[in-house]
Amino acid sequence: MRRKGQNLKSVEVLAAKIRNLPAVEWNNVTKLVLVYFFSTLYFYLPVNTLYLRSRGLSYVEINSLWGIIVGTMFFTEIPTGILADRMGHKRAIMAALGMQLLGEIIYIFANRYWIFVASSIVAGLGFAFSSGCIEALVYDELSARQREGEMSKAMGLIQAAQRAANLLAFSVGGFLIADMTQARFVLGIVATACAVAAGWGFTFTLRERQDIQRTVDTGHSLQLLQDGIHILRHNRDFRLLAMLAVATLPFSNYLEMYQTRLANAGLSPAWLGITRALAAGMSILGSRYAYRLESWLGSKHSLLLVTALPGILFLVAAVIHPALSVIAYCTLSGSMSLKDPIFSGHLNRHIERQNRATVLSLISMASGLYVALMGVLIGRIGDSSLTAAFVVYGGGGIGRGICVSSENYGLGKTV
Repeated sequence: MRRKGQNLKSVEVLAAKIRNLPAVEWNNVTKLVLVYFFSTLYFYLPVNTLYLRSRGLSYVEINSLWGIIVGTMFFTEIPTGILADRMGHKRAIMAALGMQLLGEIIYIFANRYWIFVASSIVAGLGFAFSSGCIEALVYDELSARQREGEMSKAMGLIQAAQRAANLLAFSVGGFLIADMTQARFVLGIVATACAVAAGWGFTFTLRERQDIQRTVDTGHSLQLLQDGIHILRHNRDFRLLAMLAVATLPFSNYLEMYQTRLANAGLSPAWLGITRALAAGMSILGSRYAYRLESWLGSKHSLLLVTALPGILFLVAAVIHPALSVIAYCTLSGSMSLKDPIFSGHLNRHIERQNRATVLSLISMASGLYVALMGVLIGRIGDSSLTAAFVVYGGGGIGRGICVSSENYGLGKTV
């Protein structure tokens, strides 16, 4: 009887704790978490190269498809950013996911190179449309509730959902396309298209602030672009912060080069998969809890950490013993996931809401150019010596940390 009473008391205590848990708010942040969780479930991605080869594409053609996506994004960043500010960020995200879904549908039926090219162009347009709109929609909602300081937390939650989707998709995809037949390949693409469709469906539940008036006169688009350039030219703090954000891009492809180190350390393919899963887990934690760095360290010191830490870890990874390669890879992955949530809040505080997507698209276009140029440079160095490539990137990280320590960047300012 006494044990029964203790068990009943334990159940009551547990029920009380559950009742006291904070309720999940059905707001744009929660909706965007669902949108980008489902739209990032790319089940076929781990075997995509094998699928394209089975369709008769050469390696040159396969590599060109990603170049087409990046090129499309580069040339449409500003036009789509201006359109997003005119038509509304909610509608822009709906259009972005709609084009992403259309790209996957084309991919299902593609059997010639030019059809894959068409799919890549549509996908690039979709990615360009969503660039900046997520941050703009989230920041507008938080500012309406006077909770702009939670921007890092909100963006970290969305990015953690994307990384969780990657982890799930890569794990399930391995079983879904286990026998590598054409039918299984297509099944993986269809499953991906269905997941993207679910994400697109959630975009219809998004809400945009009614007090943001959109103008549609013919001169407004040019004015949006001029205002964006004006901010970059005349707001020194914002310009320096934007340049630092571009220069601190995570460069996840550099981590892909580290797979050679892992293989040289004697890891089997199975352990390589487990290592990638662990790294994805570290990225989820980094994105989800990056916002806490600001409360612990303050704005400037958290910015210093997210810019300098990956550089320091790359230097360590360049000389570390092969037996510790797994730890280095996972730690690097986690540290590189801290950047976007922290920078997002600081950048958005400097931008007027009527042209937020346009300005963020300008930064995104600069980021694409920087990635293309630095990717070639680091790749060339890596062909000669992986250690040298890591040292170059690591040294750049230390340099960026010095830049942060010597400037204030107008942290905490709000337009």
